[in-house]
Amino acid sequence: MVDPSFTHDEVTSAYRFASHWWRSLVGAVDDDRWDGPALGEWTVRELVAHTNRAYRTILDYVAGPTKDPTPIPSASDYFRIVLAEETPHVHIAARARVEVEDYRGRDPVAVTEELARRASKLVDSAPGSTVMHLFVGEMELQQYLATRVVELVVHGLDLAAALDLPTDPPAESSAVVLSVLLGLARPTDVSSVLRLLTGRPASLPLTNVLD
Repeated sequence: MVDPSFTHDEVTSAYRFASHWWRSLVGAVDDDRWDGPALGEWTVRELVAHTNRAYRTILDYVAGPTKDPTPIPSASDYFRIVLAEETPHVHIAARARVEVEDYRGRDPVAVTEELARRASKLVDSAPGSTVMHLFVGEMELQQYLATRVVELVVHGLDLAAALDLPTDPPAESSAVVLSVLLGLARPTDVSSVLRLLTGRPASLPLTNVLD
């Protein structure tokens, strides 16, 4: 299966919609919920700090020198590389606990809004061919943005579930996420998704492509 590739216009639109949805979820967190449970061992505050990397990394990776010259052609390939690392989820959880320290004594909603504003300004002004200097390789902005849409939508669903909010992510953003994740799926799981979408029996459970 060929990995999906995205145009600058479609992925920028998907990112913008996903960001608006994510910010609305963060704004809905009650004051007494920030240190409550969210996802696994993460608190709501830690989940928000982690997901806000969808903004931070755009700001960080557009600047600085090349860290790894390996070209990464697609969003699906990016996730293959990241998830192939030894115990990636342990490292991600530990990083979230470090990142959340930046939020101590600060309003997480205000921090989220400021990061979103700065990242959106960069996305709106930079060409889609802008090279992002990741720690795992080099990637064009318009393909890297698709990975950030995945983060905002998937963790937006996590936050909505933690807050018991009946809300769905924007269709444009979800379409990008599904394309990226289907690029990671086994052929049998792709067939199961097709059966489910057309009202036919499918083999379940599906494989978690982000595990």
